[in-house]
Amino acid sequence: MAVLLAICCCLSAVSGQWLEETIYLPDSFGGLLQPQSLVYDSVHNAVYVAGDAGDCVIVLDGSSGQRVARIPICGPARALCVNPRENKVYCANENNECVTVIGSAANSVIATVPTGIFPNALCYNSQDNKVYCANDSSTSVTVIAGVVDSVVATVAVGSNPRAICYNPAENQVYVANYGSGSVTVIAGNSDSVVTTVTVGANPIALCYESMSLG
Repeated sequence: MAVLLAICCCLSAVSGQWLEETIYLPDSFGGLLQPQSLVYDSVHNAVYVAGDAGDCVIVLDGSSGQRVARIPICGPARALCVNPRENKVYCANENNECVTVIGSAANSVIATVPTGIFPNALCYNSQDNKVYCANDSSTSVTVIAGVVDSVVATVAVGSNPRAICYNPAENQVYVANYGSGSVTVIAGNSDSVVTTVTVGANPIALCYESMSLG
């Protein structure tokens, strides 16, 4: 055990990375179980943490790492995303068919938006100021207007959409359909399906690469 510890310390020294702080949840703010979703609010230098069990979002100060707020929501949370233009954080509540909207200036709930069944992934369209919520059991994506926090469209996609991301270069939203083995591409300006791309079985994650390597 001592040898293993020494090796770990040497590896840490070589990489230049050290554990700065361990944050334990729940604590005096309480209520958060199985933390699994994180998002960073660069406007307020804060990190929002949501759990697959419990009924709250915990806010961490970006400088100190200390817990600064506990925000009650309507059930377990599956995903988070930030709308920096409106100073809002969106939280997909998996068992309650809704998205909770949090005002990040005061860290308080300002709206609840209905979605499809089992909302479990979110992304933000910065060009059109909209939030997209993938609904796993409704084979749909709910589109939420960022200014008024109301549903402006519901887009049919493949079965079990479980991941979503935004491509700002093309103003398109990509949805990974776990049950269909496909990715649905949605136009950000019209919220209509552009195409559906067949991929491998059970796609479950997406990302956007902003730099060309050519």
